[in-house]
Amino acid sequence: MMQINKKTSFQIVVIFVLVFFVTMLHFLTRQEETILHVIYRELYFLPIILAGFWFGLHGGLATALVITVLYVPIVIGKPRGLTGHDLGNLLEILLFNIIGILVGWLQDREIIHQQMRRKEEGLAAMGKAVACVAHDMKTPLIAIGGFAQQIRRKLPEEDRTGKKLDIVLQQTERLELMVKDMLGFAKPLDLNCQDDDFNKLLQETILIAEEKARKHHVQLSLQLQDDLPVCSYDSHRLQQALLNLINNAVEASPAGGEVIIRSKMDTNNLFIEVEDYGEGISTDKMDEILQPFVSSKKEGTGLGLPIVKKIAEAHGGILQYEQRDEKGMVFRIILPAVTMSK
Repeated sequence: MMQINKKTSFQIVVIFVLVFFVTMLHFLTRQEETILHVIYRELYFLPIILAGFWFGLHGGLATALVITVLYVPIVIGKPRGLTGHDLGNLLEILLFNIIGILVGWLQDREIIHQQMRRKEEGLAAMGKAVACVAHDMKTPLIAIGGFAQQIRRKLPEEDRTGKKLDIVLQQTERLELMVKDMLGFAKPLDLNCQDDDFNKLLQETILIAEEKARKHHVQLSLQLQDDLPVCSYDSHRLQQALLNLINNAVEASPAGGEVIIRSKMDTNNLFIEVEDYGEGISTDKMDEILQPFVSSKKEGTGLGLPIVKKIAEAHGGILQYEQRDEKGMVFRIILPAVTMSK
């Protein structure tokens, strides 16, 4: 809802005064003064345009409707009946509403574009900051992990100090993965696209993801369309995106569950889907999952899905997601046919 502050109140008063002033000019001027009425009629556009600029579609349309209600009696409330001039006035009333809608809609669209630009600028600044932090963290983490591993190898397996070092190594590995995600999000993508069999990439990715799926007692199933053409893509980047989606699906699945990875194609696009049967995502979180640093996992960075989106878009495609009718989610990478070799 629109918040009423001093500036907004002043703008509303200006619009009200203009509408009231022009309407009074009409009522106080004799009907025979046609030229004056035409001038006054055109003055109605001023409050309509101002309302559209200040308050968007709702403001422009509301002001046009108020003016319509006030102006119609002036046009048709004459004993001699409608004339050609009166019909012109009625068409002008229609124009009031068209201008109110058009100006308001254009202003709303401009506001949305400005918000998107500010968001993009904020993400760019965030990316630079993240890259600096991640770069500074990378070297000391490698040193910590390396020295801890050397000490651990010299300690007996059952040593209590060794058990504590195992925790240090686990947490260091976790931090290294977080740094990797942050650098992947912050750095621009330079694709190295080559022609290859896309189904082959999916099969290789499944082999990498199987170990994690086994630990979570989740089955990975492939459903591949056999007649896919050879595609041009960056296998390293797309595998990174697929692993992110598959790992998320595995973590979201219950023990004994299944994650389905499928490929298919229509006339214009190639589709890669990752489907799980987990709890899904709550409705209030659906619009936030592609935002950086938003994660439902306690140990997540919130950068996995933004990186997938970034990789898909770098290939000229998009990332889609939807809730399944029963339980679970479907994430879908769609690549345009122009990326495919003929």
